[in-house]
Amino acid sequence: MSRVESMAVKVIMCPSCGEEIEITDLYEGVEIRCKFCECVMIYQEGKLLLLDTNEEFDIEDLESRGEEELEDEEEMEEEEEEYYYYEEEE
Repeated sequence: MSRVESMAVKVIMCPSCGEEIEITDLYEGVEIRCKFCECVMIYQEGKLLLLDTNEEFDIEDLESRGEEELEDEEEMEEEEEEYYYYEEEE
C-alpha cells in the first residue's frame, strides 16, 4: 500500500500572525487552526470567522501569493519607476 500525500486545497495567510496555512479540506463549518499562533477560524458562507475577535475575512483576501508572483510584481514596479522617472538628455 502506497502512502498518499495530502494536497492543499488553498494556502492562505493567517489573519492573526501572517504565517501561511495550508487548507486541505474546505467545507461549511470546517475549523482551521494556525499552527504558529494557535488562532482558530471557522469557514462559513464563503468567509473565515476568526474566533478570537469575531472578525470575518473573505478567503480570497487571505490567499497566499507565491514568491514568484511577488518577485514578478516587484520587477514590474521597478520597471514602472524607471519608465516614469526617465529623463532624456539633450
